[in-house]
Amino acid sequence: MNQAQKDEILNKAKEQVARVCDVLEKKQDLVEIQIEKSKETFKKKDSEGKMFQNEITKQNLKRFSELEYLKNSPFFIRCEVTNIQTKEKSVLKFGKFGSSEDGIYSWVTPAAEIRFDDPGPVSYLRPDGEMEYLDLEEKDQYLISNKEIKFLSTESIGSPRELIYQEYFSDRKSGFMLPEIVAEMEKSQDVVIRANHLGPFLISGPAGSGKTTLALHRIAFLLQSPDLIDTYSSEKIIVFVQDTGTKEYFSSLLPSLGIDDVLITTYSDWAFSILELRGSFSARIGHSEIEKDHYEYAKIEALREIKSELPAKSGFELLELIYSPFLNHYQKKIFQDQKKNNIYDRIDLTILLMAKKQQDGILQIVQDYYIEQKNGQYKKKRGPIALKYSLILVDEFQNYLPEQLKLMKFCLNQQLKSMIYVGDLAQQVRIGTLRDFADINENISAERKVIMHKVYRNTQNILHFIENLDYKITIPKEIAVGEPVSEVGDLDTFLEFKYIRNLIATKHFGTMGVLLKDDEKLALFDEEFEDDEKVHVMTIREAQGVEFDIVVLADVSRKDYADTDSDDLPAGLVEENIKINKDLIYVALTRAIKELHVIGRDKLSEILK
Repeated sequence: MNQAQKDEILNKAKEQVARVCDVLEKKQDLVEIQIEKSKETFKKKDSEGKMFQNEITKQNLKRFSELEYLKNSPFFIRCEVTNIQTKEKSVLKFGKFGSSEDGIYSWVTPAAEIRFDDPGPVSYLRPDGEMEYLDLEEKDQYLISNKEIKFLSTESIGSPRELIYQEYFSDRKSGFMLPEIVAEMEKSQDVVIRANHLGPFLISGPAGSGKTTLALHRIAFLLQSPDLIDTYSSEKIIVFVQDTGTKEYFSSLLPSLGIDDVLITTYSDWAFSILELRGSFSARIGHSEIEKDHYEYAKIEALREIKSELPAKSGFELLELIYSPFLNHYQKKIFQDQKKNNIYDRIDLTILLMAKKQQDGILQIVQDYYIEQKNGQYKKKRGPIALKYSLILVDEFQNYLPEQLKLMKFCLNQQLKSMIYVGDLAQQVRIGTLRDFADINENISAERKVIMHKVYRNTQNILHFIENLDYKITIPKEIAVGEPVSEVGDLDTFLEFKYIRNLIATKHFGTMGVLLKDDEKLALFDEEFEDDEKVHVMTIREAQGVEFDIVVLADVSRKDYADTDSDDLPAGLVEENIKINKDLIYVALTRAIKELHVIGRDKLSEILK
């Protein structure tokens, strides 16, 4: 195909897109008028009528939001098909949402499966249980943003896929860019999204492999599938994330997939709301990393020794009773300080939730609800509501204690058992966490496990550097080669600051992550770079799930990553720390999108020999 032919196809496509966007914008205007009319009608209704009218307004607002998206990005696949039986020709376009009168169908409809097929005979199972047989004559793949075509390719029977147009766009994408995701997930992974909704599901793989993207599309499919509308609702779905940063990221991402009103929370926030606690949460308690390790390990030993009913006590009184036999004299002082300052960690909250579950037989949360009275009106009340979720997603599942996961599962609808585990057992960064799904009585069948192997976040040079440190990864050929990784040893803190300052001055980037193993030196680095909004200083644990254009793994030393055989460490903790230290390094290195710099007193290549 010559350039003139490509230009002709592109111009025709631009005209089609402009017409569709114009129609969708006019539809949105009509919906807006309906919303305003609903508001006026609402004022005239009685209590029961207002409830009904409010539901109508809610549906109109939802449709307004869908059209707001569609008018700027109406579809991403266009298929010209012929019905094999009737010989009727038609055009099917698939987008994030549907507008069937305009030939646009949601990506969750059964017909959308054909978008992965090669031109030629195709079929799909209709909602009525009958098979539909078509000839897929032409398939065009689009990327449309702000009503403009950014990418277009075409293929047809007898003609292989050919690029018609591609506009440059930045590494950081936003919105529902399914064509890009499809290239990563492949058709076999689309089958995962559409798999039977019953039972647990595992999506695992290395950092940057697309597992979170796949999991969120799975939720979007379950929520938007017409067959499951009575089974899954936003109000009965909960997503557990590691920290506040990830929570903010998910909160901005999910609405772009058409997922609204889903509770995204951390385990600590969830526990605090159930227990109605006043106080604060700390991920790790103690003055130094070794002190924190010892304290956590002793607490976990106490947790694992709970074999029977917990005493009828609550709060720190119960915790003190459970921990006392396992804490040494100094650790008991740490506990008393913790009690005085009203601080809880993940182990404390887990024990208190176990006690709550034992006491009430359920886990519940106090919230507002409505009851219908004899006169037909609704009265607002506040009281405990039992937690029963239709779907639970656990991001970075490998960093949860088995006891935490069991408490989540307890709140799951046992007829559905829809639990999605997202993570990688090679990225464990906390003590005492899950080692085997058998530990939580979870049996995930082979067909409900998807293992992502390729890493798409990083450059080839970054991945080769990681591979040379003896981490097992698969490197896609299609990703950019990138800059060589820089590894510099024999640097003290002052020289590290100088090195990073030079990067800031000479490199073009959107974000830089300066990562440290622990928080003992965090304050020094934070103070040094606090004036630069593009530089984010954090621990590796805090960075899990985050990415940066440039990553500087700073303050690297053998003392922090390799010296785990201290005489005063329990044997079990030594074993755990060896694995956690290696996993922490992996997590840090895989945060980098474009460039990676490893600096400090020692080199990783020497530490991990």
